[in-house]
Amino acid sequence: MPDKKTLVTIIILLALFLPAAILGTYRHFTRVEEGPTIVDDNPNKELIYNDKVYFYSNNQLLATFDCTTCSEATTLINDEEYHTNYYKYGNMAFPTVISNNLGMIKYGEKIAVYSFILNNILVSYDAVKNYNVDHETKMLIVKDGNYWGALQVMPETLVNAVPINYDYIALPAHIIDGKLSTTNFIAKRDSRWYLLNNDGTTNYPAFTSEIVDFNNNYVILYDGSYHIYDYNNQEYLANVDKKIVLAIADYVVIVTNSNMVLVYNDCSQAVMQSLNIPNYTNIHLQITDNNLEFYLDGNLYQSVAISQ
Repeated sequence: MPDKKTLVTIIILLALFLPAAILGTYRHFTRVEEGPTIVDDNPNKELIYNDKVYFYSNNQLLATFDCTTCSEATTLINDEEYHTNYYKYGNMAFPTVISNNLGMIKYGEKIAVYSFILNNILVSYDAVKNYNVDHETKMLIVKDGNYWGALQVMPETLVNAVPINYDYIALPAHIIDGKLSTTNFIAKRDSRWYLLNNDGTTNYPAFTSEIVDFNNNYVILYDGSYHIYDYNNQEYLANVDKKIVLAIADYVVIVTNSNMVLVYNDCSQAVMQSLNIPNYTNIHLQITDNNLEFYLDGNLYQSVAISQ
């Protein structure tokens, strides 16, 4: 039987080394569960380096994968084929990382969605449209083959929001407090136009004329000239000269051929505000801090106080 001195020595050694052994075992199994350690051998934190893609968020490396045909993805905006009042001045870089688990990269001729957890490509699309601007909610308009739809970006995956079976889908330039509204989409299938909710449903029958814009109370149609209808198919301001018609929130804005701007809150009532503007190429509206802002060629021209 060990003497008292030997027992004390054994107890001291156990006190010193047993916790370390337990901690080492824990770290070993934790690393196994978390997967292999990602080595950051990219000195300048480039998206692509030495035929490898590096996904960073706030300078933290989230995932890598080998790829010899990859390049940075870009947005495809095809709205100029129609009369949609779309946002033309987005300058945000295309989002390489779209959630904690998902990245996007051009993979050959496709736009691939890569899962950091699965270390694999989940799905790929022929094109993605995001207008290079921050969105109210994380949504992506995507093209698969000849058809367009919309996806909602969730933390771990993508959810089909609008079915990918439309010939065209767009978001009008409804910039509210710096973010593009994703509440409703303009969509076209065959010769019919639809005003869609962001879950793919619609509250209204299909339209036979092109939808160029809308707000809470009116839809703006184009058939060679502009028309303003409410959702009961009643037309308003039919005799007013219209160079272009825009809408946002509760407001309809007509620009005449003489560059007179007419602002309506209720199209059955008198004009709420009017102003003259200089010649321009593009005009869009924004709402910021309860001000209706008029932008000419991307520059703020005038702001009108409103109540929401």
